[in-house]
Amino acid sequence: MASLAESFAGAFAPGWGRLAGLWHDAGKYQRAFQDMIGRDPEAHVKTHVDHSTIGALIAQRSRALTVPFVVAGHHGGLPNSTSLADRLEDKAGFLVEARRDGLPLDLEQESVPGPPSWMTDRAQLSLWTRLLFSALVDADFLDTEKFYSGGAVRDLGSRPTLAELKARLDVYLARKVSKCEPTPMNQMRARVLRYCRENAHHEPGPFTLTVPTGGGKTLASLAFALDHAIRHGLRRVIIVIPFTSIIEQTADVYRDALGSSAVLEHHTNVDPEQETRSNRLASENWDAPLIVTTSVQFLESLYSNRTSRCRKLHRIVNSLVLFDEVQTFPVQLLAPVKHLLRELVDHYGTTTVFCTATQPVLFDGVREIVQEPAREFAVVADRCKILMPAGEEAITWDALASELRSHLRVLAIVHRRADAQVLAELTGADCLHLSARMCAEHRSAVLGEVKRRLANGDDCRLVATQLVEAGVDVDFPDVYRAFAGADSLAQAAGRCNREGKGSGRLHIFIAPTRPPRGILRTAEQEARTMWRLGSLDLKSPATFVEYFRRLYGHADNDARGVMSAEREQRFKDVADSFRLIDETGQPVVAPFGDWQARVEQVRLLGVSRDRMRRLQRFVVNLYPQEVQQLSSAGALERIEDTFWAAVPGFRIYSDRWGFAWQGRLTAEPEDLIA
Repeated sequence: MASLAESFAGAFAPGWGRLAGLWHDAGKYQRAFQDMIGRDPEAHVKTHVDHSTIGALIAQRSRALTVPFVVAGHHGGLPNSTSLADRLEDKAGFLVEARRDGLPLDLEQESVPGPPSWMTDRAQLSLWTRLLFSALVDADFLDTEKFYSGGAVRDLGSRPTLAELKARLDVYLARKVSKCEPTPMNQMRARVLRYCRENAHHEPGPFTLTVPTGGGKTLASLAFALDHAIRHGLRRVIIVIPFTSIIEQTADVYRDALGSSAVLEHHTNVDPEQETRSNRLASENWDAPLIVTTSVQFLESLYSNRTSRCRKLHRIVNSLVLFDEVQTFPVQLLAPVKHLLRELVDHYGTTTVFCTATQPVLFDGVREIVQEPAREFAVVADRCKILMPAGEEAITWDALASELRSHLRVLAIVHRRADAQVLAELTGADCLHLSARMCAEHRSAVLGEVKRRLANGDDCRLVATQLVEAGVDVDFPDVYRAFAGADSLAQAAGRCNREGKGSGRLHIFIAPTRPPRGILRTAEQEARTMWRLGSLDLKSPATFVEYFRRLYGHADNDARGVMSAEREQRFKDVADSFRLIDETGQPVVAPFGDWQARVEQVRLLGVSRDRMRRLQRFVVNLYPQEVQQLSSAGALERIEDTFWAAVPGFRIYSDRWGFAWQGRLTAEPEDLIA
């Protein structure tokens, strides 16, 4: 295992992976551990069998930087520095026992490599520690999987190389371009693609791709990523997307272009509360050339302390990471996010690409891929007329619903899920609805119906939360948007007359409710200030430079003290504090589509990587108090101590609203009849 850990860590910590792997095994020399393994083959993944302290004690005595954290935490997670110090002091006698039981002397006399020459800050050391931890736990998981499968790691399916993906994309794009009419929009898309091709030769580092909504950045950015990665010998391309609603669409576009087996889609944060052999091995390790994931999965993992979340991190080294809709980075965590991204670029061979129509300024020295962004924005300036509110008085939901009914095809975007449900009900029974209370599979079905109606010229009214406004490919002649941050307003405009074939109108209104407290409300306030000053030009890239300057300047960019905890090696505290969503909730499989068959596979065969992948499009995060209410009523059951699933017979999920229930929960007798 030490050689495998070294192969994973060698690019950024030469010699350290081998050392961590050797000391990881030191605890297995204890006679008590060997006796336990003989009685229980899963003993080494259970917390009551301590085989990690001995290696951590050796590392501590060898002054091996933060390797004591890595070895001590390889099952339970990286601890806080004070917790580790107390543990090693209390269990110092373990090392004496291990020597008595046959611990080889040379294991304690291993030479320790020097620290990285560039490391000058303890926050840098913490990230380096997580990446080394990742190399160790991935090697350990793979070694364990090999042991339990009789000597061979189970094949999860062959995947094409980056060169093969590039060849497929080239053919797909050539075919697509040949069928395009020479409209101004298509000519702009062709220019954006050409810029991406021409600039892929630049040395690895940070890039921006500033393209108007509808400018073809999904495929053009992938072309840049593949060309750049191949030219510079990068190992993989990781696409990071803020919302699962965009992941669904983006992954489908990539599969259409590259083939169904080309994309590893990983976004569900389903972590077991207790580790067993099966659920340890089920954690994703990103061993694929093209990954599509969420900002939550990517960024929270890089500040996590848990084995299942950290396992994949070493795969980010020497990769290209493309961030779609980069304006959605959480302002209250912007300082730790920027630190992380700068470190990956400067010291881990990573290229970053920040893509959006509403580009914030994150770093100095970033190269823009598009030659003249303002020129491309001018192309789309006339496709959508922006109608600002007449004043600052709020419209009622009844009045807004009446306006929506006056349009045959219209989209309305509101602040909150409750707002969306109220407005959709008032608009009428044929009004479609989208919110995060619906699972990804359900949302895809609704979006499919939206596109079908629009393509056929049928009536189509849709009410949604903001999950629809960034990257979701819908095209309405009229869009209504509750007044919000400038980036949200501009993204909403991108759902209006997207192809520029007619006339479009974005109606900005003052909603009866405010955005949720925090950064969304601050963003609305900054946009309103610019509106009053007459500087809220949603069609100019310069507007967003000023908007984000104001927004970032008026918010605490490290509101939870992540960086101070990071410098003190308080790994558990950092993981608890760095949450992109304040209340992430608990994962529940929604009763939609063929959900029961997928859950039953896990129930019968256990947790595995491929079975968890099959579930992720059916998962919705519910608040802990909601899970408590539903489980107490018998409407949810716990599966493999890993996730919750609905119990058939309880009507807690609606074909229109997703998870929705009121009052006392009881099973419906007719639903229990097979």
